[in-house]
Amino acid sequence: MEGTNVSRRDFLRGAGVVGAAAGALVLAGGAQTPAAVAEETEGAVPGIAKLANETAWIPVQKAACPGPRGPIGFVADAIPSDQIAATEDHDIVVVGAGIGGLMASLKAADEGADVVCIEKMTFGRACFEAFGAVNAKCQEGLDIQPQLLLDEIYRSAYWRIRPEPVRTYVRRSGEVTDFWQAVLDKGSNGFTISHVQEYPSTCGMPCLTDLIPTELGFGDSPCLPPDAGIRPGYAGMYVCLEMQEVASQYDNLDIRFETPGVQLVREGSGPVTGVIARNAEGSYVKLNARKGVILATGGYDANPDLMEAWCRPEDYASSSWWNPGWGTTGDGHLMGIQVGAQMDPCPQPVMNFRWGSPDSFYDSRAWGAISIAILVNGNGERFVREDLPFQPVSNAQNAQPDYGANCWAVFDETMMGGMDDAAVADYKERGWLFEGGTPEELATACGMSPEGLSITIGRYNGFFEKGVDEDFDRDLSAAIPFTGKRYFALTTNSCVLATVGGLTIDGNAQVLDTENKPIGGLYATGNVSGGFFAGNYPRHIPGTSIGRAVTFGYVAAEHAMKGE
Repeated sequence: MEGTNVSRRDFLRGAGVVGAAAGALVLAGGAQTPAAVAEETEGAVPGIAKLANETAWIPVQKAACPGPRGPIGFVADAIPSDQIAATEDHDIVVVGAGIGGLMASLKAADEGADVVCIEKMTFGRACFEAFGAVNAKCQEGLDIQPQLLLDEIYRSAYWRIRPEPVRTYVRRSGEVTDFWQAVLDKGSNGFTISHVQEYPSTCGMPCLTDLIPTELGFGDSPCLPPDAGIRPGYAGMYVCLEMQEVASQYDNLDIRFETPGVQLVREGSGPVTGVIARNAEGSYVKLNARKGVILATGGYDANPDLMEAWCRPEDYASSSWWNPGWGTTGDGHLMGIQVGAQMDPCPQPVMNFRWGSPDSFYDSRAWGAISIAILVNGNGERFVREDLPFQPVSNAQNAQPDYGANCWAVFDETMMGGMDDAAVADYKERGWLFEGGTPEELATACGMSPEGLSITIGRYNGFFEKGVDEDFDRDLSAAIPFTGKRYFALTTNSCVLATVGGLTIDGNAQVLDTENKPIGGLYATGNVSGGFFAGNYPRHIPGTSIGRAVTFGYVAAEHAMKGE
């Protein structure tokens, strides 16, 4: 196989060097030149230049990742041929049975391919509520201008991405949505894709255009259980079960659970020709792929080592996690890098949401109060415009001292919404909610600055008299001042949903090597793929994560079957 034989030690060595170098600078008082570069001989690079160009000497701050540790499938060491119990031949091998992998599998099977889809977990991954697309049949009558969406995606990444993948998503997602509906029509439950009415403020930041109505979902499907809804994120599980049911109708498509992909097969600089998997009995199986291998393994949010190595510490250090499946451990990232694939630069973006509880994500009883509350840090000071989309609020909180570990949603009894006495008692018992008769009493109860909170609430109330939030320009027409006699502080943190940086792909979903050339036979879709986001997940653009997963699953299968 071409590329570096990657081990866990290799991946963590870089972070260790940075930490050691930073420590050396601190111990030296930060003013001395490290011994390694102190001597300057004739023709040598000056010490200051070495410091400026050697990233190992940049004091990058690191933090332990508190997230889940899922089961890793990737195997770094070469697997001897005598350990491979069986070999199979297929046209397409798909690694991962989430939404991107299922779409790739169904499209390839529909094209007549002999397809095997392998999935590490027992159930697959399917956590989503909606997705974005352009000019699908169910969007007829909507004014969607593709160039506006293209521009908004580019701008949201500050143009640090290549245009081809975004262009493919915008130009082909409608066609893919129509195919998806045709697939669901083969199922037994009557799932329907329909337009989701968005609030005009959805694109309020940092979009410079009017609302781009691209969001689609499954809320009009009567088969969804009442607890699935459109917003809690569970609808995707039922949709993926339906797609698995449709997949069972194909004689040329085999989905195997408890079968992780552990290595890609590539000889030298040739194409990727298959995958080595481990079956449910623990034996290695070589799955040859005549047409191509499609990686759909998701992100690495359940791999603390990779989170620490590739992400900003503020994006995870004080966060909770919300992901029903912990199979997202970066297997596809590692397999791709092992055979010479290029990957998005670090730090890579994390999909962060606000409204995190210390356990996971606040239930609906708290949503009304949090929506109207002000957000303050341990000094009792506001730090963000509270009515922004989830991601920027989360980012602002993570930028607070200690990565936002001591932040609160503060509200009074007039702002409680659906938080009834039972919810109050529940949150208090968990140690998440505190109460006081005055701002000072509340601050003392939860450990923030009494003087700071009192000044903040007084100043905030004054904004309603002036008609403008002079600190953050919050829309006060959708907020109310503090007028009650009971004050509450609900502890809050960011919540990690997924990582969204991955292997670099082109507009055909082909994985690129470090020389920007496609690696023959290798494709990626969903959160194992990159080239779409930079630094941040643009929450104000509806559904780009799931939208790109289904689009590139479809495009990858189509391109692999054409053999171009």
